[in-house]
Amino acid sequence: MNWFLWPGDRVCDLLHLRDPDDRQAFRTFANIIIWGAAIVIAALLAGRFG
Repeated sequence: MNWFLWPGDRVCDLLHLRDPDDRQAFRTFANIIIWGAAIVIAALLAGRFG
């Protein structure tokens, strides 16, 4: 499960977010955006080449 949360943790580290409440909220938002984009790209590639 840690690999799934890694992108959001990395973004928080890059933005120097240290407060646990801010970090949790922003990590959740970042993971939704990052993994959502990954799913859309995968779907587009599967539709184009599948």
